[in-house]
Amino acid sequence: MATQQIRGLDDALKTLQKMDPVLRREAVKRLKDDVKPIVSAIKAGLPKAPLSNWVAPKQSSARRGTVQAGRSGAAGTPYWDFGKAKSGVRASVKKQGARQMKGKAILVSIRQSNGAGEVFDMAGKKTNSTFTRNLSNKWGSASRRMWPIAEKNKPAVLRSIDESVQDMEKQINRMLR
Repeated sequence: MATQQIRGLDDALKTLQKMDPVLRREAVKRLKDDVKPIVSAIKAGLPKAPLSNWVAPKQSSARRGTVQAGRSGAAGTPYWDFGKAKSGVRASVKKQGARQMKGKAILVSIRQSNGAGEVFDMAGKKTNSTFTRNLSNKWGSASRRMWPIAEKNKPAVLRSIDESVQDMEKQINRMLR
């Protein structure tokens, strides 16, 4: 999802941290809940098996976690494990730099932390192997799930985050009185 600034988010979280760290933690949880529609939709859109031959070999001598050279998939490609790919989709709220902003700001992001899940979503953006062509033929071009789903749900999620920020500001104002 493209960077979108929410006015007051950084200041509200900073003020809550100073006034009541417990309320800040609750606010961060609420922000993660605000992006749950996107996280749930991404998880629901993941296939059980993207390609029929993208699975771990049954022999125990294979290195754990990656496909060996000469086997199905490219050398070093992580094995597809539906459960791990699904649990790898996570919301994150943290202060970090963004390309389009100067300095650091609070970013609410959704990430795929599973290697195979990342490969499924983005393979073929910079490479053109048989594996990436097969993925693209079956599932479309790179950024197969995360970006399109985020863009589709962006307006509702931004409204929800904006409401959360307004609630944070109301809490701060009540505490200041």
